[in-house]
Amino acid sequence: MAQSSSSGDSSATVSSSAPSTESEAEDVYDSEAFKADANQQSSSPVSSRKAEVEAQNLSDLAKLAPFSDIAVIQKRFLPKTKRFEASASGFTNLNNPFFTSYGLGLELSYYLTEKWAVELLGQFSSTGSRQVNDDLKDGPPQITTDNLVTSKGFFGAGVKWNPIYGKITWLNKSIVPFDLNFNVALGMTQTTSNKSEPTLHLGTSQVFAYNKRMAFRWDISWNAYQATVIEQGTEKKLTQNDLFLGLGVSFYFPEASYR
Repeated sequence: MAQSSSSGDSSATVSSSAPSTESEAEDVYDSEAFKADANQQSSSPVSSRKAEVEAQNLSDLAKLAPFSDIAVIQKRFLPKTKRFEASASGFTNLNNPFFTSYGLGLELSYYLTEKWAVELLGQFSSTGSRQVNDDLKDGPPQITTDNLVTSKGFFGAGVKWNPIYGKITWLNKSIVPFDLNFNVALGMTQTTSNKSEPTLHLGTSQVFAYNKRMAFRWDISWNAYQATVIEQGTEKKLTQNDLFLGLGVSFYFPEASYR
């Protein structure tokens, strides 16, 4: 196709081989020659399209062939292998509508690897009445509530598993590394009736690292046991489930000698 334009006494002719309509462009795109050329370019390796260049200075980086796939694997920010973790947290119960338990949880762990640790646990608690009990007692009708089973403390030993770690943002201002762990333990629960009951303990914690020696944490733990109670003069076993939510802090020692 040829186009001509004139200005005064001079004239020029401009030749163009580009298609003038969308239908012509589509015909070019669908042509066998175009497809063959595209397939040849897509199947050829990156190294054949761009010569390999050894970077000698910063400007040479622009000449390097781009990576087709990039994966970045980072180490854990808070190293744990062959270190102790000492934790303390305050907790309260979640599943008793009439009585509130407040307590202190202590934990000492030793990490055999980054993922696995052995630990000792202890929980000390006291129980108080909620406002709903006073409302029921004042009535009408006047109703008196009582706790058949009340835990004074738990002591046990178990294992901890740390399968998840990562980073989160805090108010879009800082990056906070974290670990998510799970633990299982066996121990004894001391009740207010002076009985020691075998107990299964399950828990999970999310630990937010402040530095390589200290971290903040929240915990959810569940203690399940068969408690001995006396109801209407008869002694019997009653299944008890204690669910606790805690907030606390962890300290790691000795000083990390790696990373």
